[in-house]
Amino acid sequence: MKDFVYGISKSGLAVIKLLKKQDKNFECWDDNIKTRYLLKKKFKNLNLIPINKINLKNYNNIYVTPGISINDKKFSKAEKSKLKRDLNLYYENITTEKIIAITGTNGKSTTTKLIGDILKKSSKKVFVGGNIGEPLCNSILQKKLFFYHVVELSSYQLESIKNFDPKISIILNLSQDHLDRYKNFKQYVKTKKNILNINSNNINLISIDDKFSKKIFNDINIKNKISFSLHNSNADIYYENGFIVDKYFSKFKKHKLQNISLDLSQTYNIQNMLAAYAVCKYLRIPIKFFNESIKNFKGLPFRSSIILNTKSKLIINNSKATNVASALLTLENKKNIFLLLGGIAKKGDEFEKFIKFKNDIKKIYIYGKSRLLIKKQMKLNSISEVYENLEGAFNNLWKHLERFDGKATVIFAPACASFDQFENFEKRGDFFNKLVFKKIKK
Repeated sequence: MKDFVYGISKSGLAVIKLLKKQDKNFECWDDNIKTRYLLKKKFKNLNLIPINKINLKNYNNIYVTPGISINDKKFSKAEKSKLKRDLNLYYENITTEKIIAITGTNGKSTTTKLIGDILKKSSKKVFVGGNIGEPLCNSILQKKLFFYHVVELSSYQLESIKNFDPKISIILNLSQDHLDRYKNFKQYVKTKKNILNINSNNINLISIDDKFSKKIFNDINIKNKISFSLHNSNADIYYENGFIVDKYFSKFKKHKLQNISLDLSQTYNIQNMLAAYAVCKYLRIPIKFFNESIKNFKGLPFRSSIILNTKSKLIINNSKATNVASALLTLENKKNIFLLLGGIAKKGDEFEKFIKFKNDIKKIYIYGKSRLLIKKQMKLNSISEVYENLEGAFNNLWKHLERFDGKATVIFAPACASFDQFENFEKRGDFFNKLVFKKIKK
């Protein structure tokens, strides 16, 4: 039987390349005409068959891009049983490599990169990819053999995987997200749990800083689990007054967190560092490589990136903040905040939580499709303004900055999806940077 690939995103393209390499018989389709044109130019003898012209029941495996929900009504019950992600194909072809898999609502990419940096510094051959940058299947397409795979996995990728057994599984945190995709938050959490392993030779690292991940930790009836926390001293590994307190690998041993790079200096990044520390200890990697990595860490673009820091302005670009929880983290320990946010609000997100920072926020600039809804939910009318688009909001923010006496903190943390005005959060973040640099040059 043939396979079928539906949706040719970056990951879908990697799936096609791997199936071709393996001489598999498959057909494919993408709804975008431009994508189909580029595919025809790139590959000879590629069978592009419109999905509405075929019976999916006749295919062995149906690989769908993460952008397509496996609960889509276009798929019958029988077809849904055949739906797979790139994660499935990747996992079927992995041999001796050890997988370190990371998920959570926020912080996945930073944690993935940090762990990858540590392993590379310790001279390990490492593939870093998944939902961050490099598609999973590209690791198999490369000729070299990696000793470790450090992979970021979204809930979309985890939807169809069963009996997944990474060497180390990590759940960082869980909060309201993607409720437009899932029937309810419970289903979202259930999907995230697919990352956990039950093999006694492997380990699960789970944060207990939020009630949902804490419940997972308490409910799973397995011994191979380690809890970590920013503030809970009952955790196996926790943070306290500048130290990592380790009760799991040694009795209350303390490791001082010092010489932390600017890109890791935000308080919420401590959770990511705790996870990375636990990985080091479990894999018996010398702690010096952890210290070197947090000192020299260069963050990924648009994740609380500092764009400008002068006597009068601190400008932070956190375009990756696509939900309220991640946006709120950006505001922690900040003063004189000029907050820029907006786009398409996600189902179930609670914008009223911004009231926590009302004494620290000078002005809020709300733009995009959901601007009126967001303003209404926030209940901060006296300091909120609405605009149709990002550029209009930013231009007015800048006018107010010019009249502000003191050091202003400009935070771009949209707390929304980008799709009303931008293709993705990267394009949105890049556009914001251009707006800033244009003003600076004047």
